Amino acid sequence: MISKTYFPLFLFITLFSSLSNASDLSVHMTLSPAGSFDAKTAKLRGDVVKSGDKYTADSLWVKIEDLKTGIDLRDDHFHKHLNFEKFPKISMTNIVAQSGKGSAMLTINGVPNKQDFTYKQINDKKIEAHFNVKPSAYKLKEAKYLEIGVDDDVEVTASMDVK
Repeated sequence: MISKTYFPLFLFITLFSSLSNASDLSVHMTLSPAGSFDAKTAKLRGDVVKSGDKYTADSLWVKIEDLKTGIDLRDDHFHKHLNFEKFPKISMTNIVAQSGKGSAMLTINGVPNKQDFTYKQINDKKIEAHFNVKPSAYKLKEAKYLEIGVDDDVEVTASMDVK
């Protein structure tokens, strides 16, 4: 039994360890003529496996509805723009990475494209990958509202646990 004195410390350690083991995805979109916003989720799914100095994964994926921007109306527009009703997931398959670089097949809106990325090792159990995506390459219409549009170059950062 945990004493009342140590319970807050136990709760903090439990919460921190569960948060530090999360796999996160952040999508940064720049707006024209000015501004930006991020869509984030801590629900990136799939397993990354390390063997020697090589990282692999059969599949990493996220439900589009799990990506949140912090504004409900913008979330609705964002999800609809990504055609989530027909293609509810964004997936990356056949992932192979070594020496800070990797490649995979990224599928958005039902359209697969080869995707190169860079990564860095955060610690023994976590890596962080970075890449840019062109929405037009995935047959997504230009995103524009009241003459403010999303640039056709979206930055993606994913941190993943490693097994």
